[in-house]
Amino acid sequence: MFSILIAGRLPQMNFQQVSETQFVIPISDVDHVNHLVVFMTGQIPFPENFGGGGNWPSTEGPSWIYLGKITNAKPSAIFKINKIK
Repeated sequence: MFSILIAGRLPQMNFQQVSETQFVIPISDVDHVNHLVVFMTGQIPFPENFGGGGNWPSTEGPSWIYLGKITNAKPSAIFKINKIK
């Protein structure tokens, strides 16, 4: 359904489903990641009027920082994460 891309690496699609509507993906060597591209693969669209939000774990406790979203109308996004890690 979706994938991520980090410069200099192959696309990753190894999302792990943690609830009915939530997925996480492990990212190795995160200290060297400045931007993250999230995109739909085109295999399965979101249901009508739905999309997916991108979040990054907060360094200040068990919370998440909202990065943005992807939808069928906007199937990819680039998120700058080097300032929030």
